[in-house]
Amino acid sequence: MFAGIESIVHRLRLGLSRNEWAIRHLGLTPSEGTSEVPGLLLIQIDGLARSQVEAALAAGRLPFLRRLLEREGYELRTFYPGLPSTTPAVQAELFYGVKSAVPAFSFFDRVLKKMGRMWDPDWAKARESACMQQAEGLLKGGSSWSNIYTGGAAQEESHFCAASIGLGDMWRSGKIRNIFLFIIFQLPAALRIFWLLLIEMAVSVGDGVRAIAAGRRPSPEIMLMLSRVFIGVGLRELLTISGEIDVTRGLPIVHINFVGYDEQAHVRGPGSRFAHFGLRGIDTAIRKITRAAHRSRRRDYAVWIFSDHGQEHTRSILDVVPGGIEQVISESLEQTRRNDPVWQQRQRPRRTAAAPWLTQRRRLTPPSREERAALDDQGRGFVVAAMGPVAHVYFTEPKTDDQRRALARTLVRSGHVPGVLLRDAAGEITWFHAQGETRVPGEVPALLPHPPTLREEIARDLVGFTAHPDAGDLILVGWSPWDAPVSFAPERGAHGGFGPNETQGFALLPSTTELPAGTDDFIRPGALRTAALHYLGRHSLAARSQRLAPAANRLRLMTYNVHGCSGMDGRVSPRRVARVIAAHGPDLVALQEIDLGRRRSRAEDQAALIAHQLGLHMVFCPTVTRGQEHYGHALLSRWPIEVVKRKLLPHDPRGWWKEPRAALWARVWIGDTPVHVVTTHLGLGRRERLLQMKMLLSPEWLGGLRDDERVVLCGDFNLTPGSAPYGLMANRLQDAQAARDGHRPLSTFSSNRPFVRLDHIFISPHFRVQDVRVPRSELTRVASDHLPLIVDLALAPAAAETPTRTSP
Repeated sequence: MFAGIESIVHRLRLGLSRNEWAIRHLGLTPSEGTSEVPGLLLIQIDGLARSQVEAALAAGRLPFLRRLLEREGYELRTFYPGLPSTTPAVQAELFYGVKSAVPAFSFFDRVLKKMGRMWDPDWAKARESACMQQAEGLLKGGSSWSNIYTGGAAQEESHFCAASIGLGDMWRSGKIRNIFLFIIFQLPAALRIFWLLLIEMAVSVGDGVRAIAAGRRPSPEIMLMLSRVFIGVGLRELLTISGEIDVTRGLPIVHINFVGYDEQAHVRGPGSRFAHFGLRGIDTAIRKITRAAHRSRRRDYAVWIFSDHGQEHTRSILDVVPGGIEQVISESLEQTRRNDPVWQQRQRPRRTAAAPWLTQRRRLTPPSREERAALDDQGRGFVVAAMGPVAHVYFTEPKTDDQRRALARTLVRSGHVPGVLLRDAAGEITWFHAQGETRVPGEVPALLPHPPTLREEIARDLVGFTAHPDAGDLILVGWSPWDAPVSFAPERGAHGGFGPNETQGFALLPSTTELPAGTDDFIRPGALRTAALHYLGRHSLAARSQRLAPAANRLRLMTYNVHGCSGMDGRVSPRRVARVIAAHGPDLVALQEIDLGRRRSRAEDQAALIAHQLGLHMVFCPTVTRGQEHYGHALLSRWPIEVVKRKLLPHDPRGWWKEPRAALWARVWIGDTPVHVVTTHLGLGRRERLLQMKMLLSPEWLGGLRDDERVVLCGDFNLTPGSAPYGLMANRLQDAQAARDGHRPLSTFSSNRPFVRLDHIFISPHFRVQDVRVPRSELTRVASDHLPLIVDLALAPAAAETPTRTSP
């Protein structure tokens, strides 16, 4: 009855779906025949440190992300970006597995003899091309939104990415045409975005005027107004709509990067109220895209949410020295030349028997006239690439190791630069700071305030960071454990170095996500890439240690009517049901309305598929058999299952619904303790249910068990508390929901708007109920028309007094 109504509603929803309509009219190619194939939605919140996301969760600014943690089985993990802690470096490792692919967001290319920044299309393309030669892109076959790189996605599937936003690229791929078509075909959405832009513009202008009047620099505030309107709102809304379309299309992997918070945190600071204000809009956007992903009929999506790095709250060096870091270097250079003996006499650099990579990194012959002109357009003898708290200093003429050391000491002592990294000709690295000089990597961990395992990783990454072929002759860092963080750009929030906030982003992943070894304390981009490739079936992940066996006196039990694995969106998906179960890690699972060999469900053995995905034992109890097609219920267990009985239950000859009903009686051993588990699905008629309940209580079934034997009865009983059959069973066993002190019983049907308790777990007095849950998540709402019921039970000690049974 309900299936027919759902089918009609589903067809109407498809006919009215804005996303389906956009797919048809924009000429987009949907994926077909992949409904049970895993897909991955990666959502990046640019620049949001773990400390900031925790503060935003506590303040209620991220309600959907909080719901994922509290109700949908997600875990909050630390994401370590590697070095430098910038988006181009993180995405190179995530998309291609290449660590420290760039030395900074802005740097001098020693081969091209050019200074560039990673938002320039040609600059980003060149770096991505080098990465492509080392590995296949993670986003191959998928889409890339608002990133530095395409990640392997086709040109027509890469949008607002630095490596694909050249006018020629946009014209060839048809993006310019699609923008106009989107405005025409998605007119309501376009008007909504336009209205939001107007509102945000009015608010931002007022806020900007007040900030300038309070003494803030006008140019950053003006840029912030534009960023707030067109990136914080306009781009965010476009990404939301586009992300919904791409998961509706069923692309195998979709990566979306929300950059609004990062842009605002740079100007006002990562913990500012202004920066956090925009997180509510990002949270809403994530909720919409996630819901579309879970309702996609073309792919079985998992949703992973992460930030590529965090930010440090900084003061700008321009607030202290009007000429900025260039003036600091110039003054320190002049002071060193006057006072340090190694600069009094010109010394020719000494050639060393270095490894090939080292000679490639540092050219020891004087630069050509072309390179000198590119490096030094003001005759200072050096040029600086400085964005954020990292500045790479390149000298026009080669300097000896002793000269560079002397300048590094002056920069720290007199120039008040928090730190300088120097790699000498022999490959030895020194970190100069206010407390002295530290050898890298060996002496670094003891000085860092980071978690212990992260200290070791940072120390190792500093080696690769300073060895990059395009790294500066000196690398200035704006963070140290002893000084207030400094940015070499006009900003209040910065990243790129190895401060504790900029190196600790977050990853919000389902607790069942399979990750490679070494990720217990933090996840770095390469590990997330490996996990993503494994999830998509493109890479085999080495098996990790199995989940610890449960305690001998604990039992987590789930009963779940899975509706033939046909969700509220019309998609038949045993894989999705398995993900619902896996999110809660039950030890025993009773499934009702499960198909075996039925044409309506691709002739699959649904219980076997679910059990295989979960690594559980399984037995099936058919209730309806027509030739090779079967329908019934199943029991899944972490322990071997001993079947005691499978039998049809009585039916009412005068009943209006003739579907046969059955019960399955099994025995499982939890340690040395046997537990009798009976699972069933009772009929729809009142008289029928009464007859069936009496049968279950008869000596042939539960009535024949001794009082000291542990019993669990569970399933979809199609009856509510207060009914006559319920009263019969309640006199023999306890309703687990009613037995939990302080617990208000929860409804399990329907999954969209639960209003009635049809699914029950009854237990003998040998158990104590520790917890009861009926998870309502985006996944459970769509996976079936029922919600699962989960009960945590504690087995009473064997020496406990034998309970007395009340006769039914």
